[in-house]
Amino acid sequence: FQNSHVQSLADDMERIIQETGESGFHMVDEAAPPRMMKALALEILTRGMAVSWWGNIRFERTFTPDLCRLLSASGLIAVTGGLEVASDRLLKLMDKGITVEQAAKAAHAFQEAGIMVHAYLMYGFPTQTEQETVDAMEVVRQMFESNVLSSGFWHRFVLTKHSKVYTSPEAFGVEIPPLPTGNIFATNDLPHIDRKGADPDRFDTGLVQALQSWMRGVDFDVPVHHWFEP
Repeated sequence: FQNSHVQSLADDMERIIQETGESGFHMVDEAAPPRMMKALALEILTRGMAVSWWGNIRFERTFTPDLCRLLSASGLIAVTGGLEVASDRLLKLMDKGITVEQAAKAAHAFQEAGIMVHAYLMYGFPTQTEQETVDAMEVVRQMFESNVLSSGFWHRFVLTKHSKVYTSPEAFGVEIPPLPTGNIFATNDLPHIDRKGADPDRFDTGLVQALQSWMRGVDFDVPVHHWFEP
């Protein structure tokens, strides 16, 4: 998507509609640039195309209310983006390039324009403390209660061979035990020791249960400790 010329992309969309009758498109770019999305929206509107489309974005500040309304008018129905750890310290550590406030403003602009927002969430990131995990949970709760998010999913941090954490473990405060010999290109969940972070096992069930309730629009007033009682 990022490297496609907008007019060529629109041509391809029209061709697919003619050949298949399908008018829904999933843009698979990892993070579609706002500039390209705007250009595509204008092209769709100029051609009078009746389409729906959705894809992955980064919660950038350039997703203003005006831009989101334009995208909605062109048929954008949903976006997915990484809120990740919902902590400014950890977002900076992972070099995500966004802040919690920035993500909330962008997500709110999408929602106000009638575009569904799904957030990828993460816990167990290196050095993430128990308090930071609970604080992130509270940020997510507020975002659902305020209708800033439509849906989300908690992903537990997994160390993989080609990640920044693996190539620079000292920068993330982790230790990596000796790995098995041989080709481990496709090996996921490599062992690592995080002496500063909390034990993610404690949060596996509670985070999921809380999120399921918030997505249904209930249990916003339930105390945090309720979700982690034995």
